[in-house]
Amino acid sequence: MRRAAGIILIILGMIGLIGLVLNLSNSGIYLPFLFVILWRIGSGALLVTGGVFCLRRRYWGPCLASALLALFIGIYSVVEMLLNVLHPMAWGIWIMALGAVISIVFISLKKKEWQKSQA
Repeated sequence: MRRAAGIILIILGMIGLIGLVLNLSNSGIYLPFLFVILWRIGSGALLVTGGVFCLRRRYWGPCLASALLALFIGIYSVVEMLLNVLHPMAWGIWIMALGAVISIVFISLKKKEWQKSQA
């Protein structure tokens, strides 16, 4: 389950970055949008890093923090979409929220899987 959570987090990070590229190709870059661009690049990098930590069986805390960040981004995006402010890539928003919930469940339920075997 740890590996599945890592793969899900990496996929979520890549979906966020692909969504950024698609939005940039449609709207272009202007100065107020620069903060949003940097936020999405940074959050995508944190999700991918958390996914790699999950795959490498490194640290339980950063993996859970990365999954919680994905959940925060997913909930924020769903609320923003439901308020009819955001229309592009609606399927990606639902995938982000669902994938974040699944990865949090996988990380928290199998915490004993994180310890290396003593044998």
